[in-house]
Amino acid sequence: MTQQLQELDRTGQIKQVLQWFKDDPYLLQCFLDDPDDALAQLREAGHEMSEDAARQLKNLIFDRGGFEATYNRYFSPESVRGDSAAPSMPTPSIKGGGQKATPERIVSTGFADEGNAATPHKPEVPLQPATPYYFWLEVGSPVEGSIEVIPTELPEEIPPGAELDVALFNFENELELRPGKDIGRIQIEADGNVTVLTRVSEPAVGEEMLNKRLFFPVKTADRERPQRLRCNIYYKQTLIQSRLVSVKVAANPVAGSRPALASRLDYTLSKSLNGEVLEGMGTNKLSMMLNDNGDGTHGFRFFGQNNFKNDATLTEGALQNLIEMARGGLRKVAWGDEEEFKNGKAYRYADGSLNEDRLRGDLITLAIRGRRFYTALIEKLAGGIDNAWELEDMMMQTGQVQIASKVDATLVVPAAMFYDYVLDDGKETKAMTVCESFMTAVRSKTPLEQTACFQGNCPSRGQDTVICPSGFWGFRHNLGLPVSIKKDGAEGDDAAVTITYSGSPRIAMNVSTDKNFRERPKHEEALRTLNLATTEEYADSRDEALNLMKATKSQVVYFYCHGGLTKDGVPFISVGDPSGDWLTTTTLFNNRVRWQGNRPLVFINGCHTTALTPKYALNFVQSFVQSSNAAGVIGTEITIFEPIATNFAEECFKQFLQNGKTLGEAVRGARLKMLQAGNPLGLVYIPYAVPGLKVAPA
Repeated sequence: MTQQLQELDRTGQIKQVLQWFKDDPYLLQCFLDDPDDALAQLREAGHEMSEDAARQLKNLIFDRGGFEATYNRYFSPESVRGDSAAPSMPTPSIKGGGQKATPERIVSTGFADEGNAATPHKPEVPLQPATPYYFWLEVGSPVEGSIEVIPTELPEEIPPGAELDVALFNFENELELRPGKDIGRIQIEADGNVTVLTRVSEPAVGEEMLNKRLFFPVKTADRERPQRLRCNIYYKQTLIQSRLVSVKVAANPVAGSRPALASRLDYTLSKSLNGEVLEGMGTNKLSMMLNDNGDGTHGFRFFGQNNFKNDATLTEGALQNLIEMARGGLRKVAWGDEEEFKNGKAYRYADGSLNEDRLRGDLITLAIRGRRFYTALIEKLAGGIDNAWELEDMMMQTGQVQIASKVDATLVVPAAMFYDYVLDDGKETKAMTVCESFMTAVRSKTPLEQTACFQGNCPSRGQDTVICPSGFWGFRHNLGLPVSIKKDGAEGDDAAVTITYSGSPRIAMNVSTDKNFRERPKHEEALRTLNLATTEEYADSRDEALNLMKATKSQVVYFYCHGGLTKDGVPFISVGDPSGDWLTTTTLFNNRVRWQGNRPLVFINGCHTTALTPKYALNFVQSFVQSSNAAGVIGTEITIFEPIATNFAEECFKQFLQNGKTLGEAVRGARLKMLQAGNPLGLVYIPYAVPGLKVAPA
């Protein structure tokens, strides 16, 4: 939309209005309250603009977030140069010169009356309550009547033959979907055009339109209140984009000065759906999205193989209780109680030895928590008990799983703790045993990945008093929790799927010099012995860390550190002397830490970190990914101790950097390596990245 606005604004009038809005919040509020009146007053003051330009401004600036996104796009350096990387309305292709024009691939969406499906419902006119409509989606030239607030194009780089699934999800008591009529499929043809591969409904619109436009039957609820649905686009079960579609509903609909129907892209891993990005993400068994419903509840949206699709809703309190129950189990295993860590609490696995009684008791504790967490969600998520069993069967073999989140940082789902084998938690724990096949592999040091249990064929599965760690998603699947590249309405670069290197992959180390970090020297030497760390890319102070981050060519930026909260609740990372200056997200911004060609993975290994839990750590995750342009971030569910930090990091780096495993595989491999030694606490690590992220030679 930036480029189109600039085309409409050859005299600079729109630019002037945007700048006025930026400088004068009152003027912006007047526009938000009544855009037509505000524009009329501007015209009276001699500031004319075309009707098309006025309409575009009203469509874009529907709230303060919309204004900030429009302003940032319009005034970005790329836009000023006229070479915006992602204009929402691209310049028409130039025909001639013997070259074939590239087809336009604008994503258009909207609604249509049931009896006139070929004609889009006017965006300015509300829908009527308790009335059937069609929601439609088409990719091609812009469709008049589209409700996309910022239209997005699918570029030519998408590989020919690529198939994208389009799935709709509803909200309770809002727009209704028809069962079995909520998933369609589109395909990129060899000539670049996008056609419908799997139709949803076939209204009387003619074959030509049915071949390019998906029609989903929907029905408004019987109430005159705003209603919503969510439209997700998947590639190989990977969630690529998610749109929140909102509509006004009125018994006597009258066209207003603002759109009554709007579709806003609010989650994206790729601003352009670049073909290399799509292919690099790999194939997921399952994608799960968690989003805030805006009414005190949170929605889970599942989409998996064989068009498995469903959703569930939990209140914020119920979801938070389940998350705390799962993390409480991890704390109990780590230091003996469920309370937050305090100095003086002892690490229960400090001896590093295989203690079968301890392992048995801890696996039972974690399995009971993980099973309760899973069963509290699964029947709702799957849409009934039969579908729940279908999901369990589908997930039995190892696969890649993506968990995306549209909620605040307090609700990071500890999906690694999901336990999906049957378990009778009504029996006393003394009646429970641990899978003998697993224990035999541990005693004989047989790599767990090679055993029947961790290949989906556990002989104990179905025995409700036998615990096998292969029942945990974190031990059986390659998980990733990618962070959206969108930030405050603006978009960052595409999600990274490959980190390139020349020579060999490296780690840039940033360490705390706290004298209580007794294992740090040995840990540093181990990474150097693996030829992963060097003395050159090394920082042991805050300022050195900032300089190192800005100059690094390494594939991983590693923090072996402390962390916590300032007196006013701001999360920080402590590098160097614990009494020295802290690293905060503001510090990153002030020092312009932003990676371009080289986008490393950030690993925050915060030992004895009392407050940098996911609730606060996600501030760093979002800052590193959305502002600093990192490929992803690894963090932890709870406070960790040095033996966990060193053992997990060394194995994860070895598999990710040396063996070329994907990040999901490397995290799982490091968890299994610790489990092989009798320690289940590898489950505490969270990879905030696409699970298919990997390193590769440049």
